[in-house]
Amino acid sequence: MSMSELIVYGIIKRFAPHFLDNGREFNHLLVFTVFNKLIFFTVIYLLIHFIKKQEKCSRQYDKSIFLLVFIPIASVFVMFTFINIGENATLPPSLDWMITLSAVFLLTANLLMFGINQYHQKKYMEFTEMQLLLQQESDSARYYEMLHLQNENQRILIHDMKKHLQSIALLNEDNQNEKIRAYINQLMQSSDLLEFSKICDHKILNNILCRYKKVCNDLHIAFHADIRSNTTTFLSDSDVTSLFCNLLDNAVEASQRIKDSYIEISATQREHTPFIIITMINSCACNPFSPNGELVSSKPDPQAHGFGIKSIEKIVHNYNGNMQMYYDGETFTFHTIIMLKMKP
Repeated sequence: MSMSELIVYGIIKRFAPHFLDNGREFNHLLVFTVFNKLIFFTVIYLLIHFIKKQEKCSRQYDKSIFLLVFIPIASVFVMFTFINIGENATLPPSLDWMITLSAVFLLTANLLMFGINQYHQKKYMEFTEMQLLLQQESDSARYYEMLHLQNENQRILIHDMKKHLQSIALLNEDNQNEKIRAYINQLMQSSDLLEFSKICDHKILNNILCRYKKVCNDLHIAFHADIRSNTTTFLSDSDVTSLFCNLLDNAVEASQRIKDSYIEISATQREHTPFIIITMINSCACNPFSPNGELVSSKPDPQAHGFGIKSIEKIVHNYNGNMQMYYDGETFTFHTIIMLKMKP
């Protein structure tokens, strides 16, 4: 605050040396006060922006917000114009008061603009959190719906088991061992016998993995998950949803375009360390990296996508971790390795 006042005082003394004389002292002091507050406001706004940029705040901000800095800068220029008018022209008292009130209104407009911007950012974060909660509720609903459907199919299979055993008995009487083996394999590979209910001990993550396992089965993608006990309990529910849903969305998107595709995801803890390693390998028909090393979206409008990777990067940063991604052209697989530090 003192620096901004000294800067304004120096500018006025340099370009308008008689502006603070006693002739119309109150009005000019008011303009002087508004001028230095605008400079102070501009500097603080810039500092907040760059500090957030350096710390890579976990919240998602639109870069166009930076354009709002133009408003206080333009206001400072307008204030400088007012000072030069007051220095070089003799104005009637009514016009002098109008300029003074204009300066006050200009400061008020800047404060209101800043407040409205902060309000919209807060609402945006609340909306994002609500979307995550809805995603979690959707995962849970699909999970329990899937369990209900699986239970119903298993009851039907059990009801028909007597008939299957009769068919196997007839094949056995004819010593058709190959047909018996094929029949039993067909029954064993039936989706009605697959176990979806328990993949890991994290409730939200278990629901997510079960849902994606069902999606992969429907798309004929082999799915394997190995989430060791207590490796994800330190993650918040919102971070679990954002991290694993984005990882698996990208994996399913890439794997469904290649034959005999698969997805493998695991989470393990390094022995005697607070670090968790999340590894995902999925089939991928072509190299998704551009020549300059950036991931290129395969979706119709690449400019409207890419936020999933950004969300993953922010979560990794929040847990003091790092992420590596690479493509293996020999096996046509995409590898993602994430290391997170467990918070106490």
